[in-house]
Amino acid sequence: ALITLVTSCDFPKALLIKNDEDPWYTHVRANGSRGVEYYIRHNVIEILYPGSNKTPVRWKCSTSFHEKHLLKREDHLINSYYVCAKFLVRSRSIVQVMWSREVKVFDLSLCEDKNLILDPWPLVRYTTLYTDYKPCPFSGGYDMKVEDSRLGENGCNRMLRPMRMEAECLGGEGVSFDFISSNCLPDIKMYVKQKTMCVTHWRDQVNFYVILRRNEDDDLWCMVMPVRRHARTTAYLFADLSCRTDAGKTLNDLKYFTLHLHTRVYRSLCEDEYDKCSELECNSFLKHECQKSCKVCDPDSPPPSCEYPENIDGTWFLKTPPDRVTNIEITRSNLSIENVGNFLCVMFPDSPKSKTSNIYTAISLYDNGCRPRYTCVKIRRFGQSVIRYTLSQSHAWPSLASDIGEMVCNEDRFHADPLPIDDMYRSYEGAGKPIVAHHPRPEPINCNVTSIHTISATLPEGYVCLGSLYHHCEDATKLRMEFGSCGNLIPASTDYRCLADFEGHYWERILLVQNVNDETDAICFVFSKIYPTEAYVFTASQCDQKSFSFARGGIRKPLLKLEFRKEPEPCKSI
Repeated sequence: ALITLVTSCDFPKALLIKNDEDPWYTHVRANGSRGVEYYIRHNVIEILYPGSNKTPVRWKCSTSFHEKHLLKREDHLINSYYVCAKFLVRSRSIVQVMWSREVKVFDLSLCEDKNLILDPWPLVRYTTLYTDYKPCPFSGGYDMKVEDSRLGENGCNRMLRPMRMEAECLGGEGVSFDFISSNCLPDIKMYVKQKTMCVTHWRDQVNFYVILRRNEDDDLWCMVMPVRRHARTTAYLFADLSCRTDAGKTLNDLKYFTLHLHTRVYRSLCEDEYDKCSELECNSFLKHECQKSCKVCDPDSPPPSCEYPENIDGTWFLKTPPDRVTNIEITRSNLSIENVGNFLCVMFPDSPKSKTSNIYTAISLYDNGCRPRYTCVKIRRFGQSVIRYTLSQSHAWPSLASDIGEMVCNEDRFHADPLPIDDMYRSYEGAGKPIVAHHPRPEPINCNVTSIHTISATLPEGYVCLGSLYHHCEDATKLRMEFGSCGNLIPASTDYRCLADFEGHYWERILLVQNVNDETDAICFVFSKIYPTEAYVFTASQCDQKSFSFARGGIRKPLLKLEFRKEPEPCKSI
């Protein structure tokens, strides 16, 4: 039974657009056309059909309940039709709508689940698209054969060297396509080698539905990928932005691609790209594709392993906004970062001298079909309980470069990913990610806060709270931040233990601390000699050389902005 009627009937805030904003678009086609526009304001939806003779429709919300909305038609032609709609907000830029049929009388049963049908064409909000990102829901590498819904089989499907698709082999890589040559490129808005990022995704019992965006612009596709995958899998890539399960049936009006995927596992750096290599006569052209069969490399002589610093063995964690904890395990020769990857320390002839530079060449090997990755890892110690790691942009196998160590550790490869991923996985040049020891347990240090600070703290929402920051007279390794004026907005009092004190950018000091009562609550205070009455508080992962300048420039949002005055007393007794 349908109960709990609500008379006020506004649509979810996530859907509303202002008078001067672009609408939501749907029926987005591969040719760039956007066939339908949705203007959602307060309790009214106007649906327009630009470039078509179809009459615009205006729906007004009559009743809302259980996140469903009974709408009444209110345009100049018809005003006695009713329909039920349910909005599925997939992200800030992607929304799906479930519709009932239209009837001429007010009928609440329209909103029963059995009467709602999902529209496969998602609504797209382009104004927020470039800030929308969600890690892809599957990972793996595949040899790929492509079939165009209109043009049929791709001629390159019969080539020895396969086209490739790889997904999220390392965190942040997204889904990449390699069509081998321009002759093989299907009728799709992609480069021969194309990277895409996942905007958002959802799933049902059978499939993942993933909205992909080209890194360079706002071209979108919907990929339908089975949740349960085998060595051979079929996926669909819709160039007309429709997310549906009935591909392969009578969809003559839709532009989409059938991807026949085959998992091929690369267990070492010495492999062939395809099975037929062993039957072919080697030449200079084939050497690149058939390294193992052409004896370019020796599968029995992998690069020797190396060791990360002995005193960092253990388990660590990375705290990232808004409140996410990433677990990290370091053994002698392996760095394992949850949801990013494993980095096995190896030595190439030209690898940096890691003992003196603390720079390490690493490889990542997979059993899910991803090709191996080469990565450079920098490690820096900030005391007993905090280290910082920095990952380069990785290089994918194969590589015939004799200078692979120098190539992957070139300073040019140390930079963040494209927006909006930014420095979620890989840091800005000169920066890195501080991680805190889980085991062995952290050892506190002297906080070196030599006076009581009376503070005015600005929260991200703009509220200002008055309080103080000081170290315990009885224990110089403990710091307390307390507020008496902000109620539930911020804890009245929090005790931290100081774990690391290191230099930020010029004239900047970073003090990294851990909540005494919640060990995963790791933050830092960033001070500057140039702005001696200002400081910023960040989540631990954001505590680097960029913190202060990015906070002042509005690029990085701090947890708190502090303005303070130093008092004559050095500490307080607790």
